[in-house]
Amino acid sequence: MFEIKECKTKGGYTVKPLKNMHLDFTKIKKNFTVIFDSPIAIVIKEEEIEVVIHKYGELLVKKCKDTKKMEALARRIYA
Repeated sequence: MFEIKECKTKGGYTVKPLKNMHLDFTKIKKNFTVIFDSPIAIVIKEEEIEVVIHKYGELLVKKCKDTKKMEALARRIYA
């Protein structure tokens, strides 16, 4: 469904869907705390983890090194 890779800058991790998708920001905003909002990307905060969510499905996860947590969070975002 998606792949998780460490960023080249080592500042976080990227989560990329294996197929093209278009995320519904309205649905995501109802389920998460939004700290930044724009038409092409939003930033959410879940516990201490910050996630930049792009409209086309790519996620940039900051302040987390636990891939199991990232995987669970990505599944919730993509659901």
